[in-house]
Amino acid sequence: MAIDCSRVSRGQRPIGKAARAPVTLGPWRAICLFSGLVALPTAVLAQDENVDPPTDVGPTAPATTYDDALSATSVNGAIAGEAILTTCRTGANAQGTARNQAFQDDCNLIVGGASEDAAGSAGALEQLAADQINAQNSASARAAGAGVAVTLGRLERIRLVDRATPGTGAMLAGNGLLPMVSGGGASADLTAGPFGGFLNYEYVSGDADQTDYQPGYDDSRWSLAAGMDYRFSDSFVGGLAVRYADEDADFDNGRGELKGESWGLMGYASYFLPNGLFIDGSVGYSNTDFEMEREINYGIAGSTARQIAKSDPDADVWSLSIGAGYDLFVNPFSITPSLRLSYVENSVDGYREAMSDPSTVGGAMALSVDSQTYTSLTSNLGVQISRAISTSSGVWVPQLRIGWIHEFENDQEQVGATFVNDINQQPLYILTNKPDENYFDLGVGVSGQFANGRSAFISYNTLLGYDDVTYNAITAGVRLEF
Repeated sequence: MAIDCSRVSRGQRPIGKAARAPVTLGPWRAICLFSGLVALPTAVLAQDENVDPPTDVGPTAPATTYDDALSATSVNGAIAGEAILTTCRTGANAQGTARNQAFQDDCNLIVGGASEDAAGSAGALEQLAADQINAQNSASARAAGAGVAVTLGRLERIRLVDRATPGTGAMLAGNGLLPMVSGGGASADLTAGPFGGFLNYEYVSGDADQTDYQPGYDDSRWSLAAGMDYRFSDSFVGGLAVRYADEDADFDNGRGELKGESWGLMGYASYFLPNGLFIDGSVGYSNTDFEMEREINYGIAGSTARQIAKSDPDADVWSLSIGAGYDLFVNPFSITPSLRLSYVENSVDGYREAMSDPSTVGGAMALSVDSQTYTSLTSNLGVQISRAISTSSGVWVPQLRIGWIHEFENDQEQVGATFVNDINQQPLYILTNKPDENYFDLGVGVSGQFANGRSAFISYNTLLGYDDVTYNAITAGVRLEF
């Protein structure tokens, strides 16, 4: 990052990577003020902001400075670095409590040590920036989306059977498969009663690449969902489902891990007509308990920090989904185009980190992170192709679905924070990744319809065209109607 201090002096933004963020000019003036110093002793750091720079600052001074550290770190690291410089140079923490004094020592090392070890200071800023919170938001959003997918998949399989009545042209009846499945010809034989219960298991694995705003990580999750629904009429079904999920993300390069446990409840319903038209929707709530451990490891000019910043934030997630489609039966296939809108609101409580060893280097650099709310509004325009195949054991229905997903709420977010032990409580913020605007969801699977309202299924889903993210999910389940 090349900083043009002449632009800063004129009240303009500097040129450089970090300048793209909407920051104030005060910290950049401070960076330009100290640019070129051989060392930044505590006495200099403690000067008031309006004091003129020392006379030995000049273009002939050595180039290894805090400016070099800022240019070599990440975007979020540079933002944290501005806040550290701004509060550190006041010297106020040196007059405070033991914890404030420890913070002053830590920030003196980061800023002053840059004259001897700019690379070490850059590494420290990148480690301290807490950009792992991007994974926290993604985990909550994925859990909410998986809950929606469970209920929609359930409604899809209900329609397959409940609309299979003689004379309607629906897939099972239209292919002459009802007698084989039920031993008769009526859908009542195939669906044993108005109640239905189901149990699903899902396993997900994937990874996210490192970006300018987050470290890379590997992610895995398993979940269980169980529910019960009731057929109020031949055209209307409604029900409730409960879901538990356990997720684990491991950050690349030893940056720590994120664990999350969530419980959720979701209501769902579908209204479908004999001509093939259907409208369905769901509304849900889930709560996630996170445990985050950010490993902070850096060395500057012979001083080494080995810390784990621990926190346990909670997230409340609300989801709403509504969609419509049309089942077109072209013997022996069923072709179902559909359009769906989904809204997710993820509210994460504010939290304070605790360092593993507060008495050593870096032990005073824990963050207090503000509460934050993320929203997502997506459309899903897709088509599914199914075919019913009769066997002696039942009816097997292989399925293929592709959907184009568009994200409307794709703005980059800012999450506010301060250092817990900073007496000035100098604000900083963390920039999140900008969500991908367009990508595709591909799914394949097979379901089996058996006598007495029994069925089972297995499916595989993946995302295509989502930048820097891979996602693979396997879901299996059984249901029984009574």
